Parts: sequence; structure tokens; C-alpha cells
Amino acid sequence: MKIIINGRIVRPQAIEDKKALLIKDGKILGVCLQDNISLDNDKFEIIDAEGNYIIPGLIDCHCDALEFKFHPRPNVDIPPDFALSCYEKELLSCGITTQFHGIYWGEVLEKDRTVKVAKEMIKNILNYRKTSVLNHKIFIRFDISKCEAKDELMQLIEEGKVNLISFQYHLPGQAQFKNLKAFKDYYTKVRGWKEEELEKFIKDSPKFVLKNKIPVLKEVSSLTNKFKVPIASHDDDNKQKIYLMKNLGVRISEFPTNLEAAFFAKQNNMYVVVGGPNVIQGKSSCGNISALDLIKQKVTDIICSDYYPPSMLLSSIKLWRQEILSLPEAINMITLNPAEATGLSNKGAISAGKEADIVVFRLKDDSPEVIKVLVGGRMVYSYEVS
Repeated sequence: MKIIINGRIVRPQAIEDKKALLIKDGKILGVCLQDNISLDNDKFEIIDAEGNYIIPGLIDCHCDALEFKFHPRPNVDIPPDFALSCYEKELLSCGITTQFHGIYWGEVLEKDRTVKVAKEMIKNILNYRKTSVLNHKIFIRFDISKCEAKDELMQLIEEGKVNLISFQYHLPGQAQFKNLKAFKDYYTKVRGWKEEELEKFIKDSPKFVLKNKIPVLKEVSSLTNKFKVPIASHDDDNKQKIYLMKNLGVRISEFPTNLEAAFFAKQNNMYVVVGGPNVIQGKSSCGNISALDLIKQKVTDIICSDYYPPSMLLSSIKLWRQEILSLPEAINMITLNPAEATGLSNKGAISAGKEADIVVFRLKDDSPEVIKVLVGGRMVYSYEVS
């Protein structure tokens, strides 16, 4: 049995001091008064939190960073197992114990993102997962602009290889990119397009009409719901889209672009997700609504890393220190709420019977610093500075 002592235990509703966290066989056994435990028992492994905060392991339900670990620059390929091993250590240092790796599925507008690349990424993750430390999940970002390789995607779902799926489209004048300048900035500076290429794409592209995709969306969502894979809708911007997605069984609204969409998603019992980088900088990089504004309006449930893993814990601490949320509320947004949204009922809270994915962090000038991480009750990360 492991016992974590001398910490401030953050539970879903409160912070508990002078308590000890008991772990046995990879599960949380419970929390009890520290004075009730005989710490000189040789059968106990004692972990001293030294007055720091004890929280559940972070669950990141959306991050696209892995593709850049495999291919950090054009024409540069890192061996997949090595890239994943190094990235895993980075994630643990951020307190992330469950990672949903965003994998783009399509061939629209995304240089170096193809169905072939997606299948290779999935193969590499599944192979690495056999010996991994943290929980690696596969999150398919299905581009519904053209719905490429839909049958291959459905086969992956049937084989149980997909843990989360989203319906998305990145097109000029719609959803995330209503602002044409933001669209051009993103695809020239981040995705490597030339401006003249984008101008030609915009000129030659047929108009995208979401309702024309309903037959395909119904087919994919029906199978996805059958296999109990949670579905997300990406960059929701109006009531009509949210209503359509709700009827398809979608339970997660990722990055709503305005307050009306976020409110309507909440009214329809969807989990609303915002990105940590947006919270930290206090504004959207694409000119959409600030995540802070959505959180202040109480229409947000989850903070994901989006593309920058350290942003999750930092954004939660920012919300707490600025007195926008209590610490338990802020921590729930990166632990309990994403666990519930993605069907991980055995994770996300310090409660008896849950998996013992545990993070100990300290504050350093109002910034969090992760010092210990346990996954399944096993110490997998420790950072000590004298």
C-alpha cells in the first residue's frame, strides 16, 4: 500500500488538509485523517507531498502536438517510438496522465496531413501503447468537407481503435475562420501554404453546406454510438449546427466561436471545451470569443491543451488565482469533467475505487510546477530540486 501524506488534497467539492491518500493495487482506497495512520508500519510506502497540492491526473481530450513530434520540420522524420517516448515524459511533466492524440483524417487544406499519415500515426500509437507509461488514446478529427476514406474510418471504429471522434471543417468564411485574414494567417504561417495557393483554393472550392453532409454524418455517428465512442463537434458557431450535431448523438462541443453557440450547447447538455492557450493569453488566436469570457459566463466545462500541453494546469491555476473559479472547480475542468465527457468513469477524481492517477504540484510565483506523478498507483515521474 502507498500513502501520500502532508498534502492538500483537491477533491471535486473541496480542498482537504491533514488527510492522507491511501492507494492499493493501483486504485484509490480512500482518504482519511493522517493522525489515524501509523506511519512506522513497514508495509506502507510513504510519499511525502511536503505541503503541496494533490490532484487527479490531467485528462487532455484534445491535443495536436504529436504530429510535430514525429515531423518537427518539413522533411524531418523522427523514429516514432523515440518520439513518443520523449513526448510521454513531457506530458508527465505537465501532469497529463491520459492523452487523446488528435489525428486529422482527411486531405483538405492540410499540407502533410493525409489519410495515409493518419493511419501511420494510429499504427505507431497502438504499437507504443503496449509498453507506455501513461494512457494514450486515439482521437480522430474527421474532416467532413469531403469525407475522405469514410469506410476505412468506420472499420477502425468497429475494430475498437478509436476512442474519440470529432466532426470538423476548416474553411474560409465558416466556423473558426469567419475572419479571412485569420484563415490566411493560419494556413500560411502554421500549415505552410503560399498566399496565392490559398487564393486559388478559395476561388476553386465549391460552397460547403453542412446539411448536405447529413447522410454521411448519420452513417458514421450511428456506428460510433453503437460502439459507445464519444463524439465531438468542432468550432460550433450557430444554433442550427449544434441542434444537428445533438441529434447525431454528439455530446461535446469543442471551441465554440461565440457566446450564443456556447450557451446553446450547454442548454443541450453538451460538454463545452476551450483551449488552454486561449485561457492563458485571454483571447483567441483567430479572433473568436475569449475562453475567459465563456468561463466567466459559466458556459464552459473543460480545458484541453489544444496544441500546448503545459497550458492545462497553468490555465486552471490562473482561473483560481484570479478568483474566477475555486481551485476544485478549476481542477475539475482538467480532470473530472473531461473524464465524464469521454466516458472514463474510472478516472478524474480522488475518490475510492478510481484509478490512482495522481499528480503532486507546487506553486512557484503563482505558476504550477509538477513534482510527482503516479499512474495506476506507480510512481512514474519525480522532479526534485534542492
